[in-house]
Amino acid sequence: MTLTCQAAVLFAPGRPMEIKEIRLAPPQPGEVLVRTGAAGICGTDLHFAAGAFPYPSPTVLGHEASGTVEAVGDGVTTVVPGDRVIVCDQTFCGQCAACLSGAMVYCTDPTPKQRQRHRLSLNGEPIRQYLGVSAFAERMVVDAHAVIPLPDRISFEAAALLSCCLTTGLATVFNINRPEPGSSVAVIGTGGVGLGAVQGARIAGATRIIAVDLHEHRLAVAKDVGATDTVLAGREDTAAAITALTGTGVDHAIEAVGLPETAVQAFTALAPGGRATIIGMMPMGADIPLPGRLLRAGRSLAGTVMGSVRTRADIPHYAEMLLRGSLHAEPLITSTRPLKGINDAFGEASAGTGVRAMIRF
Repeated sequence: MTLTCQAAVLFAPGRPMEIKEIRLAPPQPGEVLVRTGAAGICGTDLHFAAGAFPYPSPTVLGHEASGTVEAVGDGVTTVVPGDRVIVCDQTFCGQCAACLSGAMVYCTDPTPKQRQRHRLSLNGEPIRQYLGVSAFAERMVVDAHAVIPLPDRISFEAAALLSCCLTTGLATVFNINRPEPGSSVAVIGTGGVGLGAVQGARIAGATRIIAVDLHEHRLAVAKDVGATDTVLAGREDTAAAITALTGTGVDHAIEAVGLPETAVQAFTALAPGGRATIIGMMPMGADIPLPGRLLRAGRSLAGTVMGSVRTRADIPHYAEMLLRGSLHAEPLITSTRPLKGINDAFGEASAGTGVRAMIRF
């Protein structure tokens, strides 16, 4: 079986992507062929496109995706052709110590990474699959563990957000910070991930939710989905503003930007005994200088990969929240383009003029 499709190929960091026809290997045992429905432009994609994190090129970016199963390889029993699915880059083996302890995002099985080196080719030459997904293409061949069944009433665009940004924010709140009802939470950075965290804090019962961002339009969305207060970064000291609003600082702070200075702000804004979690991707080689005096009062700071999400256990719950109306995806979607508009979508996402730019297939 010969599989081809149109894809946005990145030939080198910093260059515009080009629409090319690529070949995909047919799904092998344990793999699934998915026709892409929608893909979001994630901040991670921006970093890799700009070369902030080295990655082999040419490649096809995109990892926040949804679609429809077209074919399955031998041994796949969780989905069948015709199923609508969410595609998540957090694959797992289910057998290593990390997986068996529930920390599936830290799976030590190298097999998924090895497989993605041989699924795509261009002009007869292999190209590296991006994070095991490569969603900016009409089709994807992915590990079966990377797909989660999608309810019919959820749009492909909303489903793509459950693949990455919404789930990362929600899982960080529910799995890592675990705020008690009545607690206070600050979210620094209200892009897609931060807005997921804002909603997670609201659903968890936090009564003070402070959203921080450089962009007023993103803060307006944060208010719409659950923030009780907003701080416009750049016009006032973030930690001081949060402390002024709460009196003592917040019980929980979530940093969704990925800069040392905003990580320090999150830590400094904590009340005694508070916890800060970093989910933004820090620049290569970056260090975070913490004020040591604040450690004596029990404040803590840690990082996480996607909130230690347990994809097949957690994401179906989040989908149910969408169906019941307690979680909102549509306010995050600020533009939708076809694949040929990929570079314009990246330009919009880089400028921060919206929240989530989407590619619709």
